[in-house]
Amino acid sequence: MTIITEMGVATKTLAVGSGRESLSVIQEAAEILVSGGLVAFPTETVYGIGADADNPEAIRRLCEVKQRPAGKPFSVHIADEAELSKYVRRVPVAGRRLMDKFWPGPLTIVFGRGDGAVGVRLPAHAVATAFIRACGVTVVAPSANVANDKPASSAGEVLEKFGGKIDAVLDGGLAPLVQSSSVVRVWRNGWEMLRTGIITESMIERALKRHVLFLCTGNSCRSPIAEALCRKLLAERLKVNEKDLAALGYDVASAGTAAVGGGKPSQSATTAAREASLDISGHRTQAATIDLLRNADKVFAMTESHAASAREMCPSAADKIELLDPDGDDIEDPIGYPTDRFAKVIRRIRKCLEVQVKEL
Repeated sequence: MTIITEMGVATKTLAVGSGRESLSVIQEAAEILVSGGLVAFPTETVYGIGADADNPEAIRRLCEVKQRPAGKPFSVHIADEAELSKYVRRVPVAGRRLMDKFWPGPLTIVFGRGDGAVGVRLPAHAVATAFIRACGVTVVAPSANVANDKPASSAGEVLEKFGGKIDAVLDGGLAPLVQSSSVVRVWRNGWEMLRTGIITESMIERALKRHVLFLCTGNSCRSPIAEALCRKLLAERLKVNEKDLAALGYDVASAGTAAVGGGKPSQSATTAAREASLDISGHRTQAATIDLLRNADKVFAMTESHAASAREMCPSAADKIELLDPDGDDIEDPIGYPTDRFAKVIRRIRKCLEVQVKEL
């Protein structure tokens, strides 16, 4: 079916079938877009109107049919995560976690702030990704609607809204989710929800959380030192201040398998930590609990006996409990030894964490 209106634009419907016929139809749609046309296509959420980002006339027409102010940026759609490097030089940790959790899927991620920001979407729809790949150009694709109007979720709805205004509709049937994607902005030390769609803000928050727990016996020496060192090394790796770690979803804590809650760290540990430029003076001991172990994403034990106690306490957490030392050796308890023994333990904990924080 082809629709022509007084605007003089012929809107061609290209129905996606199966096999070689499907490939031929998708290729025809791609050629229309590459030649400067506007092509609507399905994603798992709604239909989008695709255009070549590097064709000024196509972008002008897209703004016109969308009734969108010129200069307002459109999000790029990609067919494979490997294409992201074309548009984003550095992916912040929050962006990487969201990609791992929700891509391909109904989430547009805006990388950065200001004029250099770019929004990217990797749809979870076979027709969409095949079409984008066939285009071979930078495809932008806002939803098929005008401001404050419901996005089209089928080729028929696209034709009702834009027939005679766009060049083609790639008919891949009803969009499965029939709901807009969510949009989240991420940068080096933070994130913000720009639009809530099928993925909610609470889902984003859960995906970004990283609960790290360190275990020793009394939670007065090794584990609070490891906790402080972990924060320090994480901040250095991410190039942020320690106070920004919470905004990035990091919750770093420590506990003891035989601790009494509310106690202070040992004086020797506090002194040795201070000499290593760490402040654990405000730490208060707490006992390891089932809830702490269950809620943690990673549990690092100082010794195998601590790990065994934790696994016995919370069997469901067993697969995330490991020794802090990547080589599987225990980290000795310096309590009762001279201060230089504490300094040695701190150096060893640091060495272990320099390996472990790369995976957090």
